[in-house]
Amino acid sequence: MTVRWKYQAEMINACNCDWGCPCNFNAKPTHGFCEGTYAAHITSGFCGDAKLDGVKYAWSAKWPRAVHEGSGTAKIWIEQTAAEPQRTAFEEILKGKHGGLPWMILAATIDHWLETAYVPFEWKFDGPRSSYKAGTEVQTALDSMRNPVSGVEASATILLPAGLVCKELHPTATRIYSVFTRGLKIAAPGKYGFYTVTEHSN
Repeated sequence: MTVRWKYQAEMINACNCDWGCPCNFNAKPTHGFCEGTYAAHITSGFCGDAKLDGVKYAWSAKWPRAVHEGSGTAKIWIEQTAAEPQRTAFEEILKGKHGGLPWMILAATIDHWLETAYVPFEWKFDGPRSSYKAGTEVQTALDSMRNPVSGVEASATILLPAGLVCKELHPTATRIYSVFTRGLKIAAPGKYGFYTVTEHSN
């Protein structure tokens, strides 16, 4: 049964592509395959009767080719302090069971779901200095992009009027980006990250 849901969130994201990520512009990923993680802190939201305010999650996957070509393996981490109705709501939302963007589209590319984990979260949302840890298995620390000659920090904003995950994002590099869990291993420091404030719903 589809349940109405909606939330606003801070997001910190990272993947194995070069800065800017070709996927933002409908091009193939930098290396021909994709490894990426979306993480969010819900500032306000609901799913049916369950309030989602304050809960954090991470959604990580790897695909052997571009995301839209499917065959992905994914795992979800939900903050361990989330109440049972919140845990259920996020697992169903992030697996696309209630429709809505972006999860209905992203979940359709996943062939194999690993078991959801409930873990402590550390969260810092501070522009290009943003970072988080989801238990001991997932961590990302953003860093500014830098001019390759002078080393001066560089900043940018990408506007995506038809964006799937957000309509405006701020690209960064990553200082740390890793996922190490049974069935899913990613290590891509120095690659692409971004931070944004966004809204998702069905």
